[in-house]
Formats: sequence, C-alpha cells, structure tokens
Amino acid sequence: MSTLNIFAVSDSLGETAERIGVASALQFNIERNLTRFSRIVRKEQVVDVVNKAKQADAIIVYTIVIPELSEFMKRITTEQGVIAIDALQPLLDAIQQKTGLEPAHITGLTHQMDERYFNRMAAIEYTLAHDNGQNLDTLPEADLIILGLPRTSKTPLSMYLANLGLKVANYPITRDTQIPQEIMDLRGQKPMVGLDLDIESLLEMKRELAHKFDPPLNLEYIDEELEDVLENAYRTFAKLKCEVINVASRDIEETANIIMEKFKFRIRMAHIKLEE
Repeated sequence: MSTLNIFAVSDSLGETAERIGVASALQFNIERNLTRFSRIVRKEQVVDVVNKAKQADAIIVYTIVIPELSEFMKRITTEQGVIAIDALQPLLDAIQQKTGLEPAHITGLTHQMDERYFNRMAAIEYTLAHDNGQNLDTLPEADLIILGLPRTSKTPLSMYLANLGLKVANYPITRDTQIPQEIMDLRGQKPMVGLDLDIESLLEMKRELAHKFDPPLNLEYIDEELEDVLENAYRTFAKLKCEVINVASRDIEETANIIMEKFKFRIRMAHIKLEE
C-alpha cells in the first residue's frame, strides 16, 4: 500500500474521529490522506460514505452516537468488507457497565468533548510546556525541535503542528544564544528545523526596533545587532545541521507542510459534508 486513506465519519462535526485518525496515522511511516465526513445522520449518507471508502480502499473511523445509525454503519461495512472502527461504543459500553446508567445518545456532545479534552491532548500539552526553551530536561520526548530568529512565528507554528499530533519544542535564537547541551545531545537523533528570514523582513524589524526608543536608536547599532543575531543563527543551524526554512513569504500552513514532507510526517486532510 503506497497511501493510507482514512475516513473520519460523524453525526456531528467529526473532529473527534478526525483527531483520532490523525494521531494514529502519524505513528506509521507512510503517506496518509484523511477525509472528514460530518453531519452523517441518514442511512443513505452512510451508504454513500461506505461506497466511497470501498473505492478508496479506506479505513473508516466513526463517532456516531445515534444507536440505529451506528449499528447500520457496523452492518454495512461488514457486508462491504470495509474496515471500520467505532471510536465511541467500547467506551460507552464500559461506562454503562461501570455506572449502570444509560448513555444519552445526544448528537453534538462529542464536539464539546473535543473542546475540553483534545485541547489537553498530550501533543498540545507537551508543546505548550516546551515553548520558548522551557523544560529542556524532557526534550528527548519531542517529535520535532524548532529553532528560530525573532518574528519567525515559532510558537504558532509549533501549536499548528501540535494540533496534528506532533510534540514540538521550540527554542529562540538571539545574538547571545548558546546552544544548550540538551539540544546538542539530540543532534542527528531528532528532526530539527531552523527558521530564517529574508533581508527585507530583517530591515522591517530594524525599522520597528529603531522607533521603539525615544530618541530612536542609532541605525548603525541596530545593523550590528542584527548582524550578530544572523551570524549566531547561521552558526547554530550549521552546528546542529538543521533543515533551514525561510518563512518570510510563507504562511504557517505552508511552512508546516514543508516540515511534514521533509521529515515524513505527511498527512493530507480534507472535509466533506454530504447533502442532508
């Protein structure tokens, strides 16, 4: 199989099934496509999704709380020979057995659970805890280490990747930055990316710096400051053998895609809403 296709299917928004699919697929070194089907509330829609899955040779991950629709999904996928995983029912059964209570079967509660639970997923928690050079003692747990100049959006990029299931640590590069031994020890073992800027962006930074002070700073001093920052950054990137990406003309999604491709964290995502 050259590409793994996963369909995330839900009678709500489908974010739970999608994130389970993403987190699982990232564990395998293979190209992955993930397609989300939301608001699947009729049997005809289920049939449509299953037919598409069969054509694409896809695995279905579904979170359908409507009992008869969930049972229909289970039956038709079995008949069609499509691999399908019910991401909710085993836990619902366990909770029911433990508490003696019946589940409410209310569509849409999974989205609320997403907001409360998935924002605390391990990857996001890790990335928040390792922003801007924090907690270097647990750096070996990272999937990716990002080093960057000022204004390179290290934190937003890290969080974007964390939402795809990657544990990301980022570290700032300034004029006086010395590479911590904890990072040096991981050279060649962990994927590392250096974020760079082009000269126009650096000049804009210089202009902003100059006007932050009253009176404005001497431009020659700022030139020296930026020169030192750049020299230290390039020296750091070379020492660590980072993959260097110029982010000046790129948005976060584009930079993230470059990183995903470079280090084989590849996953393409789409969202399809069928007619109700």
